[in-house]
Amino acid sequence: MTFSQLTFIDHMLPGACQARHMFPNGWSISVVAGPEDSGLYGRIGQDTFEVAVIRPNGNMLEDVIGWQTPVQITSLMHLIEML
Repeated sequence: MTFSQLTFIDHMLPGACQARHMFPNGWSISVVAGPEDSGLYGRIGQDTFEVAVIRPNGNMLEDVIGWQTPVQITSLMHLIEML
């Protein structure tokens, strides 16, 4: 799985977008970005994203990871696939 395979939809915040993916191992990822002043740690126009990694039990792993590029997110996704 790579960043380019994620399907983005509208986020509940105006002007923001979100993609979610559940891996076969039960882990999932949420990738969001929004406009300036949205409160999200990723900007659509800057091609940066806020990422949350969710354990199979539904709990989020620590805190969100902000300002991630598509390349960084793909690397993270490959790591999650190996768990």
